[in-house]
Amino acid sequence: MVITLLSCVALCFGVTAVNTPVKLGLNEVQSGLAGVNAPVANNSPAANPPAKAAAAPAQVPQESVTVLEQDSGTNLTKMNITFTISPTYGSAQAVRFTPPKSGWNLENILVMATDGWNATSKEQPKPLPFTIEIRDANFTLLYHYEGIQLPYFTNSNGVRMATIDVPSIPMKEDFFVCFYGYGSVSLATELQNATGNSYYYDERTSQLFRGVLPLRNNQTIPVNWLIRVAGQ
Repeated sequence: MVITLLSCVALCFGVTAVNTPVKLGLNEVQSGLAGVNAPVANNSPAANPPAKAAAAPAQVPQESVTVLEQDSGTNLTKMNITFTISPTYGSAQAVRFTPPKSGWNLENILVMATDGWNATSKEQPKPLPFTIEIRDANFTLLYHYEGIQLPYFTNSNGVRMATIDVPSIPMKEDFFVCFYGYGSVSLATELQNATGNSYYYDERTSQLFRGVLPLRNNQTIPVNWLIRVAGQ
């Protein structure tokens, strides 16, 4: 069932190695990533942003855009994927990224998630909140985004990869993208080929915990959250 749904949002990046930046033209990113540039809701940058997140495709020069992936890079139609939520309301599913060069500008966040609604549902989808944070290597908040899932993760096919534009943020070192689904919006989770860059982030204690899922007999399996970023 999951594979059938994913066929509608497959990302053909042609990635040959994990953590290898993928260079694409801007048009390819905006169309090929099945991105959603939806209305902005309650953006709260940490300090003096140059602009609010864009409500339409970003007007930037037609230069190559680098997409950073911390999953296996496998075509989504072939990934072993499930959908999961954070274990507590105050925790996030976080992915660590390394900029390809100092001063690389983060411009887009790509998240594959679902609110569980699809074309066969008998009721109309209800608005549900989600939050995305960008934090530096020391967990200092760089950007905070609050939104409603309807324009992003509600889809007749049941799931989609949404692109969220953010003000251009220069990155000099590792950073984290944290996704809060608040128990209602489930994040796509790759069950194989874990890269070791997915975590749970506890907002109250600023602690990281390994991104794993429980199995029987007190065993766990490391996973990859399907969060990617783009910039130049």
